[in-house]
Amino acid sequence: MSSATTCVRSRGIGHHGLVLASSPAPLGPPRPPGWRGCWEAARSVRSSPFWRQVRDVVRPPGTAIHRSRPPLGLLLSAAARDGRLVWRSAGEFAVIEPPIARKRDWAGSDAGRSWLARLDRWWDHLVFAVPAFAALMLSVPVAFVPGVGLAACLFLILLALLYVTVQLGFGLIRFPRSLRVSPEDSARGLHWTVTLCHVSDAAHLDRLMRAALDRSRKLAAASMRPDPADGTHVLMCLESGVTTEEARRALTTAPSVVSADPIHSGVFVVRDGRQFRPPNPDAQRPLGGVALLLVATMLALAVTAVLVANGERGDCTDRGDCADRPATWLDAVYWQVSNMFFQDSGLVAATGQARLFGWLMRLLGLVVLFSVGVAIWRQARYHRERRAMRYRHIGTTIEASVRMLITVVLDTERDAIIEAFAEAGGAAAEPDTAGSYPIFRLGRLGPAEIFLAQAAQGTATPASMTLTASGLIAQLGVDYVVLAGICFGLWSRELDGGDQELGDVIVSDFVQGVDHRRVTDRGGTERILWRGERVQSTTALLLAFRAATHRWTGPRVHFGTVLSSNTLVDSAAFRSDLRREFPEASAGEMELTGLYAAAASNGCGWIMVKGISDWGAGGLTDDTRRSASRSAAAFVVRAITHGTLPAPRRHVRDGQGGADSA
Repeated sequence: MSSATTCVRSRGIGHHGLVLASSPAPLGPPRPPGWRGCWEAARSVRSSPFWRQVRDVVRPPGTAIHRSRPPLGLLLSAAARDGRLVWRSAGEFAVIEPPIARKRDWAGSDAGRSWLARLDRWWDHLVFAVPAFAALMLSVPVAFVPGVGLAACLFLILLALLYVTVQLGFGLIRFPRSLRVSPEDSARGLHWTVTLCHVSDAAHLDRLMRAALDRSRKLAAASMRPDPADGTHVLMCLESGVTTEEARRALTTAPSVVSADPIHSGVFVVRDGRQFRPPNPDAQRPLGGVALLLVATMLALAVTAVLVANGERGDCTDRGDCADRPATWLDAVYWQVSNMFFQDSGLVAATGQARLFGWLMRLLGLVVLFSVGVAIWRQARYHRERRAMRYRHIGTTIEASVRMLITVVLDTERDAIIEAFAEAGGAAAEPDTAGSYPIFRLGRLGPAEIFLAQAAQGTATPASMTLTASGLIAQLGVDYVVLAGICFGLWSRELDGGDQELGDVIVSDFVQGVDHRRVTDRGGTERILWRGERVQSTTALLLAFRAATHRWTGPRVHFGTVLSSNTLVDSAAFRSDLRREFPEASAGEMELTGLYAAAASNGCGWIMVKGISDWGAGGLTDDTRRSASRSAAAFVVRAITHGTLPAPRRHVRDGQGGADSA
């Protein structure tokens, strides 16, 4: 076999991609058949042992005596053109159908607009109306033929009426049967469905089902807008559409196929191991048949009014009294409409034909009123369910969204955050206020809406971090708050033999308050007892920021305990005391205890990300401030956009919504 690959375009998929053909490619799916191949395949299906069952699935009964779908060969040709024919060979193929609930979307797609697709879709109506309409149209010129024209015209009219009468009669007989809803009807209404499966070798059925599932996905993606009301995309397979006993047995044991019901119903699901979410039928757009029913009703009124008027006029002319008789077309229409709604028109029909039509019009009026009422109820239910879906979506979206406040102290820290977010594709900083607090709106970055605020240094003044952060958290309703900026390191490579360098990033694993202490001189020696709390940062944020170090190429990131005090440390001796008392500490700064207190009181998650600008023993410069601020800002952006920032677990606390702080 040649290794060359041939590509063909299928009508349904061809506008969105190429389908590999197996002529002569050994691996790609075979080329769909032409007209002759489709008709030969149809003959093969008709010779199968379950042809009658298969026919009722593929070509179900129509509104009257005829079938609602075209002959099988024409139907296979339409499916091949649309991409719905999953073809491997004349002995291995399947036909898939889109959900009836998405009929409008399919009809408006490239696949559904082909002339074969339109013929398939309108076959039921065409077979019902075209022969009678053609006979009536032909009767007009025939009437002018000398000699036999009038008789031939009357014959054609009677033939058209007889055809319509027979069709309507069979339709009334079949109408009760159409009201029954089977499991197969439910499957076809809401899911893509395999309506015909012809496999000569039952061992290949599972392969064909998987190919059909893949094709249905591609067609759905190419031809239909996504709708959450559809649920999870699955493919249903109807057992009654399988042509052989061997294939039906294989359907029950195929690895990719499971039964759709706890008891045998003849409906199977072709699966791929993914989770399943059922569709919402109430949120599916109702099928529009009322307009067609109203048009048909008006046509029936017009035609029967002609017959009623002619019969009544002939009868009353012979008697010489046409008063109060529906002897004109307009009077006949008025009389028929009055009968439909059980109203007295003031006209009296004397002929048996007119009385029969009057009785039928009353029956038709009941059908129309019932159909319109059901349509209004379905539309109301549809809009109600779509509105509920919209609000559920809004609620889910809001619950999954993240609002984050970044707090800084220095202008350098503020500018570094604004520049980092702008470089990452965020919005330009928009100055605004939240209550009495000035803020900057930085827009949405990744999953989070970002706000930036600046506080005064330390935690002891009204403008400092504690009160500012607390007020902003309450005003903005944020889920997380991040303290960014600069700090001093406690494990310098040069001074302490550690692994820290200027510009490295510190992320708070814990915060240790060092302002709260007890000083005593009992025993003649002054001693300091440290009483500050040691609290871990919010777990979800801590884990997310750790994950953000994966493939991070910026300055080194250190996680550890951060000492927080209102004291600006610029003393080698005091720094040495801190290292001796807190040997596990990684850095020190002045605002984190205030941020923690504000976040805890508002049920908000918190963490600190700061860059090392000095060692707390001199050496702080504008350059080291800028470098450290940029390092911290860059890592904050990295953590937000890395994809590991979790949606907060919101709860209500003292009337305020917020995220868990632990």
